[in-house]
Amino acid sequence: MAIQVSVDWLTCDVDGCAGIQVPGGHVCLAHASGDEQDAALRQFSQAGKVDLRGVQISGSLFEKVIATAQATPDGGRTLPAVQFDKAAFLDDASFKGISFSGDASFQDARFHHDANFADVTFQGVAEFTIATFQGDVWFSNATFLKAAEFGWGVTFQHDVVFSKATFHGTAQFGNVTIDGLARFIEADFRDEVWFIAVRLRQAQFLYAKFQKLAQFTSAVFQGGAIFSESTFAATAMFGGCTFQEVAWFNRVAFQGPAQFGPNFNGAIFRGDAWFNQTTFADDAEFGEVSFQGRAIFATTTFQGTAGFRAAVFEQTPRFGPVLARVGLDLDDALFVQPVEIEASGTGLWCSGARFPGGVTFRLRWTRVWLEDTDLSAPALLTGIPSLSSSDLAAKEKELVPAWRQELAGELSERPTVLSLRRANLAGLVLGNVDMTDCRLDGAHNLDQLRLEADVTFGLSPAWAGWEQRWVIAEECTWRAARARRGRWDRPSWPPWAGFAEPGPLPPAVIAGLYRALRKGREDAKDEPGAADFYYGEMEMRRHARGQANGRDGSARGRVDRAVLTVYWLASGYGLRAWRALAWFAGITAAFALAFHRVGFRTPPQPATYWTSLLYAFRANLSLTDNSTVLTAWGELLEALLRVSGPVLLGLALLALRGRIKR
Repeated sequence: MAIQVSVDWLTCDVDGCAGIQVPGGHVCLAHASGDEQDAALRQFSQAGKVDLRGVQISGSLFEKVIATAQATPDGGRTLPAVQFDKAAFLDDASFKGISFSGDASFQDARFHHDANFADVTFQGVAEFTIATFQGDVWFSNATFLKAAEFGWGVTFQHDVVFSKATFHGTAQFGNVTIDGLARFIEADFRDEVWFIAVRLRQAQFLYAKFQKLAQFTSAVFQGGAIFSESTFAATAMFGGCTFQEVAWFNRVAFQGPAQFGPNFNGAIFRGDAWFNQTTFADDAEFGEVSFQGRAIFATTTFQGTAGFRAAVFEQTPRFGPVLARVGLDLDDALFVQPVEIEASGTGLWCSGARFPGGVTFRLRWTRVWLEDTDLSAPALLTGIPSLSSSDLAAKEKELVPAWRQELAGELSERPTVLSLRRANLAGLVLGNVDMTDCRLDGAHNLDQLRLEADVTFGLSPAWAGWEQRWVIAEECTWRAARARRGRWDRPSWPPWAGFAEPGPLPPAVIAGLYRALRKGREDAKDEPGAADFYYGEMEMRRHARGQANGRDGSARGRVDRAVLTVYWLASGYGLRAWRALAWFAGITAAFALAFHRVGFRTPPQPATYWTSLLYAFRANLSLTDNSTVLTAWGELLEALLRVSGPVLLGLALLALRGRIKR
């Protein structure tokens, strides 16, 4: 009687054997006599199906099974549908060159030695689920015309070779364990491939082609992982992967569309991660990735967004040069060591990022957001004339016209800083950047921000060029919100930025921003540079309203505004020499007319307006003579001139000194 085992076929009568009984017998093929074996094999051939489920297949028996393969006109050999479920191959098993015309099932099979499937063609489904390979395995040049099922518990205890294998159907390697070297060199996956939760000691995917979804989610690469020169034509999912040693993605082409771009979210790179000369056809996601070794993205191209949100870089001294068409997203990222970031693209999002060791940004064409960023360590943000990679520079030159068209021409080669709100700027140095539209609300240590050469702000509208001054975006926003004629334009805030445009701030807050910027320029011994910020500070103070209670009430606010208004009219807060001189000339001319009419009891000779004008001018400087006798009105006029004249001249000299002081 057949023993009872957990299988769905009648098993061999030999104790301990789970092999399926041969047709018309009570034992499996391994325990059958020679004549029974020959008869069973002929019957297999006639039926078009080889069923050796659970059979212990020795080397000699294996040769008999292979001998039943029929020759094909092209010199090959073909086997019909085969079932080797739970079979054990006790010696080397070579199916080299065989074509399986039907489904081939090796579910839960065990290969005790080497298994050779090189040049094999699987015309039906190839089922290897839960199989165990204890020796080396070759599937090189194999062709899978339908699904290839290696998933869910397959174990390769030594090397396995799938080099130049072609998978026309889905390839399932989920939950596979490969303890040796896995070679997929030049493998061609034409349908979806699944390596979910796979464990690979070493993996080589050189020149591999993934034409549809490639799913490596939660895979563990215990040794080196090489994907260099491979092509991912659709989505590539590496989320949650762990790379214990070096990972090579050099010159890989990720060609997936924007909504299905490569995804490395949550991956862990314990060794170096190489992405040299890699191209991403659209968006790429590296969110919350841990780069514990070096992250080498040199000469890398992102046609969409390069997303590194909340990524951790522990040993990355240099990031780039990279070309990111839409932008580089480093929001909430952490760079543990000092890093130099070189990038060209239309945006850099770096909100909430941390650089405890310091950072150098070398940028082109980029609009920069540094909101909530900690830049207390030495930090430099500067525009560069060209990228350090000639290949990227050439590619950039091709892409810039398209960038300009997408952004309606609102793009300049020099980086534009759009926001420093709530950032810690204690260590930041800016050079060769445009600050015209930069928002500064809530920035910490703004007075320690250093501005080097070629840093520009917006210019205020003015009837005369010499009246123009640098203005910050907050003042432009406030004035544009209340202006009737539209002389002031709102700062540019691109709709694709992903942030809500800030509204106008109270003038008193804007005055504080100007004050901090002015102090920074004064600390740098740049009095002329501080002049415009001082003017902006005073303008905002003049427009600010006092508080309605206490000693800082509305009455005091009105007095302050009145004093500042006079100061503004008289000399532009001590910064517009021409105003003070104009007032000096006007007052002198007006007082000369008053002297000529009512000021002289004994006028200077000849008694004309011009002699009165000369007297008024001399009175400004207290250079009068005793030959002229004044009336009471004249004495009052002279007293007023002796006060106003020196004050106005002093304001003019103060303004000139502020412009030329070193």
